[in-house]
Amino acid sequence: VRAVNSVGTSSASNVIASTTTLNVPPKINDLALGTATATTVPLTWTAPASDSRAPISGYEIRYTVDGVPHATVLTGGTTAGFTIGGGTGTPASEALAPGATVTNIDVRAVNSVGTSSASNVIASTTTLNVPPKINDLALGTATATTVPLTWT
Repeated sequence: VRAVNSVGTSSASNVIASTTTLNVPPKINDLALGTATATTVPLTWTAPASDSRAPISGYEIRYTVDGVPHATVLTGGTTAGFTIGGGTGTPASEALAPGATVTNIDVRAVNSVGTSSASNVIASTTTLNVPPKINDLALGTATATTVPLTWT
């Protein structure tokens, strides 16, 4: 740096150097469950407020289904939600079996520096639904050995 006034310009100041620090993203603190269906468990969270000067490039979702660990990566830092069993992510999240127990669910934000620490941990169970009532049961012509029934 040089100072300037009406008389002239000073000699250069001492030289200093600085670097900026890039950090992994902050931890996600509000992972929450949506309403589970027979084959999916929806998740929501708020993207971290600070990207630590390195933009968030995606999210890593870790979970266990009936005791088997799984992990899915979402690319693109703007997504702040995911459905386990919804067929998205890398690898794609496959549909869950009705009544599946999904535990140890956490989400981590990812940027070019690394991966954040795990979010709060949650768990869910997919629903088991009773089949709908059959309303159009019809009786066919009975024989000596059969009684045919039809419905849709």
